[in-house]
Amino acid sequence: MTGRFQNDNNTDNQNTLNIPIPHNPPNYRWQNPNRKPQIRQSGQQRPRQNNNQRQPRQNPNYQQQRPAPQPRPIPQSRPTPKNKKKKHKSFFGKIIKTFCIIFIVLFSVYSCTAFTIIKNVEKQDTGVRSRTAGALSRSYVKSVLIIGTDGRSTDEQGRSDSMILLSFNSRTNKIILTSFMRDCYVNINGYGMDKLNASYSYGGAELLMDTIESNFNIKIDDYVTVNFISFAGLIDAVGGIDIDVSADEAQEINNILFSEVNQLMGDDQWADFLEVVDGKIRLNGKQALSYARIRYVGNSDFERTSRQREVITEIIPKIINPMAIRRVAKNVIPQVNTNMSSLGMYLLSLKIPFAVGYDIEQIQIPAENTFYPEDVWCYDDTIQSVLQVDFDANHNILQDKIFSH
Repeated sequence: MTGRFQNDNNTDNQNTLNIPIPHNPPNYRWQNPNRKPQIRQSGQQRPRQNNNQRQPRQNPNYQQQRPAPQPRPIPQSRPTPKNKKKKHKSFFGKIIKTFCIIFIVLFSVYSCTAFTIIKNVEKQDTGVRSRTAGALSRSYVKSVLIIGTDGRSTDEQGRSDSMILLSFNSRTNKIILTSFMRDCYVNINGYGMDKLNASYSYGGAELLMDTIESNFNIKIDDYVTVNFISFAGLIDAVGGIDIDVSADEAQEINNILFSEVNQLMGDDQWADFLEVVDGKIRLNGKQALSYARIRYVGNSDFERTSRQREVITEIIPKIINPMAIRRVAKNVIPQVNTNMSSLGMYLLSLKIPFAVGYDIEQIQIPAENTFYPEDVWCYDDTIQSVLQVDFDANHNILQDKIFSH
């Protein structure tokens, strides 16, 4: 085997054996020229270098350095939809905040004005009541009985010239004006059968409310009394009202002015006479008061109550005028009596601005075909004409008209 490798005829072996073999083989490991040799003692471990502290290896033969990459410029782009949404939210937030501030200011001014007016009202303590259990009422209906008296001052009680229930229904957005006829033949607690308006003469507003409540089974808690002077002052405070007047009504207005109203107001008897013609006329306070007291034109007391509701209907849209409120506070409110508390009047005043846009509906009690006239003997041996009423039918009408939802 040794001889075979030493055979000169084998050219492959000959070539292989002739390759010079270096005594010191080259070190192919890359050497860092910047590295300094470290002398270690025997047994000392080689220190480990942190990867973050190690110097990058450099090739001594690579002369050209690659330039460091430059950061790319950030393009100026349009705001994203998200940013737009934030801007819109900020804009609308400022608008809402502005409206809230305006609302708070207006509400504060309105509240201060309302309480200033309320403190001038003549408040009366509610007297002894004889309530009717189960009388009809609903939380979404606020009713106030307006009692028009023929008294000339707040100290004079007088008689109940008109009785109108003013109801606010917040569900149907309606104002219902219900006139109770003064000739309704009713049972008055403690006094027997008599006309409805007699109850006010016997026991004031409390007995009148109890009489309506017990006979028509409808709950009444609050009342407001208005005399001649305050009624006329209210019309003047709103700047007068426009009423379609017939020639006969104009003549009767003049008669009432001459015989009663002008003297009551301290004016000349011939003052403020109307031209006796048909047509729509702007009536001042005294003329509107005389119009509401007409009894002998048309169908007696039925048309009289209709005129009274018409006057109130014309007043309601004008009552929130700032100038009207100021005049009402000065000339009308001191002549008004009520049993409502200051808080109750304030809460009612909050309904008035919204109620201006309500539809107004008028009711007359007793309603048509629910009564008949009759002459009855009175306890003083006199005969008086009254209205015999179907109370159940009228209760159903009140329930349907006032408390509907």
